[in-house]
Amino acid sequence: MTEITMPKLSDTMTEGVLGTWKKSVGDSISKGDILAEVETDKATMDLEAFVSGVLLEQKVMAGQTIAVGTVIGLIGEAGEVVAGVSEAAVHSVGSSDQLETATATPVEAALHQQPPLSRADVQANDDKSSPVVRRRARELGVELSVVTGSGPGGRVLLDDLERFARTKSAPSETIPATAPASVAADNDEQTRSGPGEPEQMDELQPLTQMRKSIIRTVSESRQTIPHFSVLVDIRMDKAEEMLRQLKSSGIRVSLNDVVIKAVALALWNHPLLNSSLMAEAVVLHREINIGLMVAVPGGLLTPVIRGCQALSLTGIAQSSRRLIDRARDGRLPEQEMREATFSISNLGMYGVTHFSALILPPQVAILAVGAVKDAVAMKKGRPTVERVMKVTLSADHRVLDGAYVAEFLKELRQILECPIRLTL
Repeated sequence: MTEITMPKLSDTMTEGVLGTWKKSVGDSISKGDILAEVETDKATMDLEAFVSGVLLEQKVMAGQTIAVGTVIGLIGEAGEVVAGVSEAAVHSVGSSDQLETATATPVEAALHQQPPLSRADVQANDDKSSPVVRRRARELGVELSVVTGSGPGGRVLLDDLERFARTKSAPSETIPATAPASVAADNDEQTRSGPGEPEQMDELQPLTQMRKSIIRTVSESRQTIPHFSVLVDIRMDKAEEMLRQLKSSGIRVSLNDVVIKAVALALWNHPLLNSSLMAEAVVLHREINIGLMVAVPGGLLTPVIRGCQALSLTGIAQSSRRLIDRARDGRLPEQEMREATFSISNLGMYGVTHFSALILPPQVAILAVGAVKDAVAMKKGRPTVERVMKVTLSADHRVLDGAYVAEFLKELRQILECPIRLTL
């Protein structure tokens, strides 16, 4: 019998969320088969079988957050019997209430993470419900004694409670028994959405691993980095004309690829922007590794194009397209999101004209790119319409000063306004 454990898929991973099981108990397994999906703080990745056999047990339900190394299932021979309770369950489950929590849905697990119940709460209705159900009942103002349980021995489960709360019609059932009649009437009037309409309940949405990672990163950025921002307008008429010529020749290059190449050229002459701040020094990186902010369901991923200083415009376009496609498909390896030395966030495709982005530690700068729009400019005393793009550089004031950032943006503007350097 072979244990399936939660794998460590990156250097920083300490836990993961078990996604969808791809195999059911009793299914035949061949080495290399995909058993399940695992959601890390970076991406969703496949969990492969390292041995052949039969899936004997699924110890963890889909949606649960599990520590690295925890046993989540067993593979063995057909007909082999799984003996006893899993080691993980023995260590983590000490009572019937804990057992219910160990196999709970993500919503139940999130509720169970609230402050512990008082002694009176634990003793009350102990034979009718678990602590998580009693806590939810207090939030809903429901007396558990009037709820019919579907669990063993009539035990009230969370589903029973939620179903009862949705279908109850008497005002007294929505208000704690100790509330005055006038308060009950007021609360009933406030929570009723209309005559005959069901009561609408708030939804508890547990945080994904990706969202937890984003929270940590942006909190560190805002709390530890003294940001300042500089904005410039760049005329993009010639760059757009170059793009049209490339596309007419069958060369697939996007405006974002043009910006990446131009940034790489400008960074080469401004190495402080391509650096990291350490405890006692600034690390000037030899390679220009540009991270791209890619929106995916539930958050953002940052695939990294490495060695941009040595890549042609078409090379950058090919790498960018491959990484973005893999990120949106949820199949971007964690190693392709490491070691960015500078980042670009482009919201132009959403019609955003300008914005400021947060620096991703330990980087010292990030470029926010807006949409290319028509703008009126004066030439020789006469108004004319030009295609203009606003870019905003957010910089770490511990490493960078305003004049240095302005020089970088000046060169970036020169490159994009005269894009011949991009094709050399």
